Amino acid sequence: MQAEDILTATHKLEESGMTRSESEAIANTIIAAVAPLATKTDLESMKEATKADLESMREQMATKADLESLKEHMATKKDVESVKVWYLLTLLGVVGTILYITD
Repeated sequence: MQAEDILTATHKLEESGMTRSESEAIANTIIAAVAPLATKTDLESMKEATKADLESMREQMATKADLESLKEHMATKKDVESVKVWYLLTLLGVVGTILYITD
């Protein structure tokens, strides 16, 4: 509430038969009740901040192309299994060589 709104409300209350002190008391009570509420300016500021936050989040999110690229570079289960087989065959070859040499 702006000062001129309060003054107008106080005068209207006085015109309706209230004393000045009663009118001022009611106006002050209304001011105290309305003070914590958001104004249009507050809401517009919050709206702009939220838009900026959303835009920042969009920029940081992975795109579908990013995910596809990542998927292409990830090892598949088949790749992991073939590496395991290769290591096992290599290990068996080393063990066989050691056994052959020590025999």
